Amino acid sequence: MSKSQLLILLGVGNSIRMDDGAGIRVVEQLEKDKDLKNLDITFSYLNTGGLDILDEIDGFKRAIIVDAASMAEQGLQPGEYYYLENLHDLTPSKRGGISSHGVGVFEILKYADMGGYNVPNPIEIYGIQVKETGFVSEQLTPEVQKGVAQLVDILKVKIVRYFEE
Repeated sequence: MSKSQLLILLGVGNSIRMDDGAGIRVVEQLEKDKDLKNLDITFSYLNTGGLDILDEIDGFKRAIIVDAASMAEQGLQPGEYYYLENLHDLTPSKRGGISSHGVGVFEILKYADMGGYNVPNPIEIYGIQVKETGFVSEQLTPEVQKGVAQLVDILKVKIVRYFEE
């Protein structure tokens, strides 16, 4: 297995709907980071999410997916993020409440099994709480912009450690 098949970093969202582009922005910034240039990471972007994620992560050993999220009802403030350590570890009762652009994570794993996909294990998911997605703009709100910067720093350390293993 080549190193490029070890890790995919996938940003999901719509970069012209304000904070919905937060996942894309995180991955863009990591892709530009000079300390990560020689690690042979596959950087990828999706505007759609859902089942298209399967085509992107198929064949990789590990996946990190970053997406904008709307989880204010769980108490998250704009710019804060949640972290799901491994999608495979979720019990079926907890899988239904988490979705990426209308498709629940349980369905993603179910379709992966049915479709013969070779999905990574682990699949780590980061969701950044949005503030505004209703206007056409490439600008993030200040709160989400700050959260993106924090998550970039966290992921950079994590990725470097992963390649040191």
